[in-house]
Amino acid sequence: MAIIYPNIENIKKWVVKPTDGEWYLLNYLKNNLDNSFEIFFNPFLDGDRPDFVILKKNVGVFVIEVKDWEINNKKYKIDLFNKWYFNSDIGYKVIKSPFEQVFTYKKNFFDIHIPLLGISRVFNHNFYNVIDVFVYFHCANKHIFDSFYEKNNDTFNQYASDYNKKNKCKFPYG
Repeated sequence: MAIIYPNIENIKKWVVKPTDGEWYLLNYLKNNLDNSFEIFFNPFLDGDRPDFVILKKNVGVFVIEVKDWEINNKKYKIDLFNKWYFNSDIGYKVIKSPFEQVFTYKKNFFDIHIPLLGISRVFNHNFYNVIDVFVYFHCANKHIFDSFYEKNNDTFNQYASDYNKKNKCKFPYG
């Protein structure tokens, strides 16, 4: 069983309770990872507050952002430039993509947190791969998520096809 910081009893006492998705993932990780994994739930990292940071010695760091969003084209939309929008009472408003959010956490590990530890000079360029990032959508399955991106994928593919025909681009592999 994974080691969790803070422990479950303390998390239950928090004023701002974890979401259903955070509880689900916390219990799943606790029950499916062994004690070589350390799970930090909602840690405060100099202004950053990822939902999960998981450490495994000699392996790496995993940063997970949890979203309990019901992904559909009425509440959320994405444009061709991967900008996310939320449909509020006054129309669509730009929001930070969950993927952009989690990659910002990763970037900050290297730009802020590791230099503060004074160990940034010992890493080689491949060290950036030691931190993996994930987004867990609790209320969406793969089919729903794929269909959410489908319109943009179709539009982009058509744009690329039209561009290639217009410019007579030929690719050696197909």
